[in-house]
Amino acid sequence: MTIAAITTLNNASAAAASSTATTSSTSSLSSSLNLDFATYLKILTTQLQNQDPTNAADPNQFTQELVQMAQVQQQITTNTDLQNLTAASATNSLATGIGYVGSLVQANSAQYQFPLENSASEFGYSLASAASSTTITIRDSTGATVSTINGGSAAGGNYVTWNGLENDGTTTAPDGAYTFTVNAIDNASNAIAVSSPVALFKVTSVQSNSDGSLELVAGSLSLSSADITNVFSPYTYTPVATAGAPTTTTNG
Repeated sequence: MTIAAITTLNNASAAAASSTATTSSTSSLSSSLNLDFATYLKILTTQLQNQDPTNAADPNQFTQELVQMAQVQQQITTNTDLQNLTAASATNSLATGIGYVGSLVQANSAQYQFPLENSASEFGYSLASAASSTTITIRDSTGATVSTINGGSAAGGNYVTWNGLENDGTTTAPDGAYTFTVNAIDNASNAIAVSSPVALFKVTSVQSNSDGSLELVAGSLSLSSADITNVFSPYTYTPVATAGAPTTTTNG
């Protein structure tokens, strides 16, 4: 037996199985499927009432079609529930993130980025062993060198603050996003491995991503909540190192 209303069934099933379907498309698909199901039942009932007794319809075919329709409905319901769960997770994540706004956070900075705000910044790194000399080069968003300062040379974690003073000793760099590179050498002028870059960020806003993860915004930079290692109150926090001129050496 062929029923015209079932033609849309396979299309509906394929759409329902797609994990990338949006909430609006799922809602539309669900409404369409409900209409198709009602139409199917109406056609089925009418056909049963008017079938040729000498050539009765195969009941197994009806059963298979009913089961297939029910499976598609179940898939759509599952997709809708998952979307609702994701939306709820994003809302909860955002509610949690509100507490970060206005706070100072120390976070991993894989791209060696840090913000300069009100002519103040702090960042850090780790050395595999003690160095005899450590030089830090600070660059702006265009890649141009802004300042070169001496950094901490102790094995392990070192923290440095920069007050925005450029290499000429008189110009103060504007607030914004900067990057730093660390060149550390030992007494034999061999390079020492540098790792674990971190920076201090003041969180200005938060936003929830579509996957439910939390993104923190610090000026023109953004970071994931997963990268945060410490949270400080801006009213009680004391910098690890003291800001100085480009030639100032600070050890963590």
